[in-house]
Amino acid sequence: MQGRFMMSMKSANNELDKHYVHFVGIDVAKKSFVLATSLSPKTKNYDNTAQGIDQAICFIKEEHKQCDNGKTLVVLESTGGLEVPLAKAIHLAGICVMIANPRQTHQFAKSQSLTKTDNKDAKMLAFYAKMMAQRDDLATLLYCPPSQSQELLTALINRRNQFVQMCVAEKNRLEQSHHSQISSIQAHITYLTEQIHELDKQIKTHLDDDNHPDLKQTSSVIQSVKGVGQTTTATLLAMLPELGTISHKQLASLVGVAPHPKQSGETKFKGLCQAGRPEVRKALYMATLVATRFDEKIKTFYQRLRANGKPFKVAIVACMHKLLTILNARVRDELQKQVVVR
Repeated sequence: MQGRFMMSMKSANNELDKHYVHFVGIDVAKKSFVLATSLSPKTKNYDNTAQGIDQAICFIKEEHKQCDNGKTLVVLESTGGLEVPLAKAIHLAGICVMIANPRQTHQFAKSQSLTKTDNKDAKMLAFYAKMMAQRDDLATLLYCPPSQSQELLTALINRRNQFVQMCVAEKNRLEQSHHSQISSIQAHITYLTEQIHELDKQIKTHLDDDNHPDLKQTSSVIQSVKGVGQTTTATLLAMLPELGTISHKQLASLVGVAPHPKQSGETKFKGLCQAGRPEVRKALYMATLVATRFDEKIKTFYQRLRANGKPFKVAIVACMHKLLTILNARVRDELQKQVVVR
């Protein structure tokens, strides 16, 4: 987390010093990937191996020499983890890289009336990179590899979520299954529940590990907020590393709890961002339900919204936004203390 804080401070300044002049889009598949750049009409294909990744990075650096000044921006789509090794290698090579939300890139492609093929997807991503380079908050969107501690925490949380989803599916299946299958389903539910409890123990051990004092202290700060338990804390630390390093408005938009106004003529509508990070929202939602009962600030805020006629969903999302703002401020203060101590 401390590294993220230092990175965000440096990136915010560095992005103002140099502009982007070279844009690269990469469409990643399991065994290969297609690379397109803003400087060439042709695409290049590489094997999705260590050797293929090295070749692609060498090509990007070589082509960048055609530019007088400025930096390269590479954009990849999130593809369930297939893009991570490539993104890590590009970042370690000193090249700015961004992992884009597929939903947003697909909407962008539709707005440009682009057809879908691997080659055209790569070209679209290069075009998308050029558009994203104009954003003032680009520094907060750039990919930064997680630490080993964060990678382990993410793996534990992902596995826990998988077991929870399977357990819910089995419980739903239990109600409509033939009586001959009831015992089998119940046994599976028992097994899944045991695995969830075991993962909870592993998560607690990891958060309390003295070998990661910064993580331990940050975890303690997050859990000091009423309503926020171990699972929510681990989810935030694993899947929202930007917590405490960017503004509360940027964070709310990143998570997907910020209002996104829509206006056309006299019609005005405030909706939520459809992107964001669903796993973080789920954890934040559960924490907010508890906070509206036991945290005085959140409780008072929620009751005032309901008294003013706001629907439950509107009120609870507003409370999620407020809780996230509180957490962001506390983690930011903690990260600053850790930097001073070091």
